[in-house]
Amino acid sequence: MKAWVVARYGPPEVLELREVEDPVPAAGEVLVRVRAIGLNFADCAARMGVYPNVPRPPLIPGMEVAGEVVALGAGVTGPPLGTRVAAVPIFGGHAELVRTPATHVRPLPAGLGDVEGASLAVTGLTADHALFTVGRLRAGERVAITAAAGGVGSVAVQLAARAGARVLAVASTAPKRELAASLGAQEACSYDAYATAVRSGVDVVLDSVGGRLFRPGWRALRGDGRYVLFGFAAAVSARRVRWLRALVELLRMGVIVPSLTVSPCRTLAGFNLSLVPQLAAELQQRFARLEAMVTAGDLKPVVGAVFSFAELPRAHAHLQGRGSVGKVVIVLN
Repeated sequence: MKAWVVARYGPPEVLELREVEDPVPAAGEVLVRVRAIGLNFADCAARMGVYPNVPRPPLIPGMEVAGEVVALGAGVTGPPLGTRVAAVPIFGGHAELVRTPATHVRPLPAGLGDVEGASLAVTGLTADHALFTVGRLRAGERVAITAAAGGVGSVAVQLAARAGARVLAVASTAPKRELAASLGAQEACSYDAYATAVRSGVDVVLDSVGGRLFRPGWRALRGDGRYVLFGFAAAVSARRVRWLRALVELLRMGVIVPSLTVSPCRTLAGFNLSLVPQLAAELQQRFARLEAMVTAGDLKPVVGAVFSFAELPRAHAHLQGRGSVGKVVIVLN
């Protein structure tokens, strides 16, 4: 099969298209023929060697795909061969075939295409978990969502608005803020205006950027406020991690003294769903609910750009350059 291989950690140009051995599913795994790849910022982090548990080069990145089941490993009884699925292999998805634990595969409904299927699993589950499990978002609360026009952000805006929350969308450009507004955000602001926009108070902050954004959001939390941090994009440039910049942005976040979270009744929580495999059964149920919402027209995966498999390094550059809106998807013939 053909696969995009990271020969050494680095910028998008380190990706090399190679012929490699077809993977064989082990016990408890399924083999999926990939039809579409959902690109995530985590894939860029893996390519740069800064994602948790990333293998050493040479490695095939890629944590989210859609396709069909073509083989089952020992002990696996389904989904049946030929079933269209979304899969989250964590690594290995930038290829024509990928093996993944059977617990990380979910059948796609008939009305959901491969492109939309590849754009929903990681972003949808991340947004859902951040808002409702970690963030405990309730109707009537005000939630600030950074990178609100991105893959996770565009889903989070819709889920929060549908849950009856008041959404403050934070995005870099006017078109991105307009997109967030069209998805249900009642308020929108730039990053420069963020500190002023949250000063009146928020109940939940959903933040994938960190750095200088942390302090104003943390200080703006009302009693019982929840700050959910699930990324540190402030440390990454358009091509690589800049370690000095990362240190500066980390210092700008300040120091949290645990005892000082008691009086103002604030919660700071972080998560990475790829590190909690014990939640697989629960995530299956949540993904089924998200699929039902899409089928009913209550949730729309926002696909901002589609690239061919041959253009995959360019897709990485596009996503990491922060010019994208919604989800970036790569399609295979």
